[in-house]
Amino acid sequence: MARTSTRNVRPSLSDDAKDKLAAALNHAHADTDGDLGAEYREACRAWFAALAPRERATASAARAAYRRGTVSDAEDLARDLPPAPKRP
Repeated sequence: MARTSTRNVRPSLSDDAKDKLAAALNHAHADTDGDLGAEYREACRAWFAALAPRERATASAARAAYRRGTVSDAEDLARDLPPAPKRP
């Protein structure tokens, strides 16, 4: 049986804070040939584009917390975001 590449699978939505944080971190990456694949990155871009201004601010705050090394704070912020593409 042939195995489906993660690059060809459209990500489903997840309400998990880790997936929401991953989408917030990956929505702006230009590298579409990485391990996560073009479909996932495009889904993250579309997800971020659909966020309301307050939700975008929350996603930015979550990214900033993650970059500071406070992953638990970043995940706490991400919990308030709408469902995001599930990370492959």
